Amino acid sequence: MEKIKVNNFEEFLYHEQLSCGLNVYILPLKYKKNYSCMYITKYGGRNINFKLNDKLYQTHTGIAHFLEHKMFERKDDPFKFYGKFGTDVNALTSLDYTGYYFLGNNSFNRGLKYMLNWLKELHITDKSVIKEQGIILEEASMYKDNPDRVLYNKVRENIFVNDPSKYKVIGTDEDIVAITKEELELCFNTFYSPNNMYLIMSGNMNPEKTINTVKEQLKDIKPNNNKIEKIYNKEPDNVAKEYEEINMNIQTPKVTVGYKINKEYFKSLNLTDLELDIYLHSIFDIALGTTSLIREKWLNDNLFLNSFYRISEIETHYLIELYATTEKPKELIDELLKYITDLKIDEEKNISRVKIVIHEGKNRQVRKMCESVGRKVLALHRSKIGKIGVKDIELGKWRYLKDREIQELLKNK
Repeated sequence: MEKIKVNNFEEFLYHEQLSCGLNVYILPLKYKKNYSCMYITKYGGRNINFKLNDKLYQTHTGIAHFLEHKMFERKDDPFKFYGKFGTDVNALTSLDYTGYYFLGNNSFNRGLKYMLNWLKELHITDKSVIKEQGIILEEASMYKDNPDRVLYNKVRENIFVNDPSKYKVIGTDEDIVAITKEELELCFNTFYSPNNMYLIMSGNMNPEKTINTVKEQLKDIKPNNNKIEKIYNKEPDNVAKEYEEINMNIQTPKVTVGYKINKEYFKSLNLTDLELDIYLHSIFDIALGTTSLIREKWLNDNLFLNSFYRISEIETHYLIELYATTEKPKELIDELLKYITDLKIDEEKNISRVKIVIHEGKNRQVRKMCESVGRKVLALHRSKIGKIGVKDIELGKWRYLKDREIQELLKNK
């Protein structure tokens, strides 16, 4: 088993690829009482077209999410099993991945053995597929009334021309009712094989004992030599639709501005994928993050009530989305577009202000985190400990804790 030192932290990550092809990652945290485990397949909402051993298959939108639902269909209900020892279990489907996870404080080995056996097989019938179609249609209907979900889906639909990222992960209503038992079995057999999956665990656990448990549960699984190729249509730089207004019954208008940027524009920087990801997030944290000057100005000008940004990517492009709740949507859009257009990076100053929230402090943790991405901390100011702030306290001064602050500390002891 490979032992990997986590840079700037006194932790080690353990990795091993099993004979069946499964990649296992274990992060022991001896001071933690709880644990988490996630079993991930590299199969999500975008993977509707693929080649299996050179044969092309075109499936319906929403099938990865549909399959996630059907994986919970067992005689020994996963929710009831994990509920017996107070452990949370659930799953999620994104554009590129589907993950199943459990987390809790006890019975880790029981939970691990169950999950490894649970995801080996798919148990479905034509009747159960028809029943599930109705359930998922109800879920899709609820999302149509959720303004945040509508905004998230619409920005992708309008930005992407050919890439399947333009489709909702849950699928269209027409495709949901067209999904068949045979189609689900095809996708399960293709993508739910160990060589297309990851197992990631963290918590107070022994790496050697844990990896041996995994090997024992999967000892009968043979390596799958199927050749899988995911098919994505070439995505142009232009967007599908530049502007759209949606009328919904909401109290305050919401705005999203999205940018699609070809990765070729960044080649001259000579950065790795990880470095480029950190670079872009750093730029937008400085430019539009919670500590940015322009965000503070717009808040003071009552241009918005709250805002955030999101960066995601496909093989050829980055997608940058800026979200806000505002009483002045058109004014905010104009200000935002002008600011982004005029945005420049000053390589000479190369100084930024960053807000970091940590839930468990270790010696020089913030400095080490910044050093790990090539940044040196020049000044450090602690503004809060839990919910207790230092606002209005002069340098070198102190104050008594308020009753509610004492109660909050005792509650979280």
